[in-house]
Amino acid sequence: MSKKNHNHTEKEEKLCQEEQTETAQEASSKEEQAQAEEKPAQPDYYEQLVRLSADFDNYRKRTEREKASFLAYGKKQFAEKLLPAYEVMLREREKMEKAPNAEELTGEAKSLRDGMRLILSELEKAFTAEGITRMDVLDKPYDPNTQEVVAMIPSSSEQAGLVLQEVQMGFMMDGKVLRPARVIVGQESQD
Repeated sequence: MSKKNHNHTEKEEKLCQEEQTETAQEASSKEEQAQAEEKPAQPDYYEQLVRLSADFDNYRKRTEREKASFLAYGKKQFAEKLLPAYEVMLREREKMEKAPNAEELTGEAKSLRDGMRLILSELEKAFTAEGITRMDVLDKPYDPNTQEVVAMIPSSSEQAGLVLQEVQMGFMMDGKVLRPARVIVGQESQD
C-alpha cells in the first residue's frame, strides 16, 4: 500500500471512530434522559430546608408582634381603668394648692395632704414610665383629633376657637390618644 492510501485509510478510520463516539455519547445522553424521566423526581432537601427555615422565621416574627400587641393592649386597658382616680387626685391637688389656708393645715389634715402628694407622685412616675402624659389643652386652639367638644360658649373674638374649660382631662399614651379631653370651646358671639 502506498503512503497516500495508508494515510487516507487512517483518516477514514479516525472519522469513523469519532462518529461512533459521538453516536455513543448521544445514545448515552438519550438513555440518561429516559432514565431521568422514568425515575420519580426526588425532593430537593436543601430547598425544603430553606423554605422551612423561612417559614419558621416568619412565624417567630409574627408571634413577637402579636405578643407586643397583646401587652400594649393590656397596658392600655389597665391605664384606662386608673385614669379616673388619677384625674380626681390631680384635681384635688390643684384645689388644695389654691386654697387660701393650705399652709395652715395641722395634724391629720397635713398628714393626709402629704400622703396624697406621695401617692400622686408615684402614680405620675408610673404613668411617665409607661409613656402616659396629660394633654395640655387650656387656652389652646381646639383640636378635633384629641378633644371632644361638650359645649360652646360665647366669647370674645380673641378666644373664639380656643379651649376655655376642660371638663375631663385628656391623656396620650406613646404619642396616641388614650382618652380624648372633653372641653368647652369659645365661640364668637353674634351681636
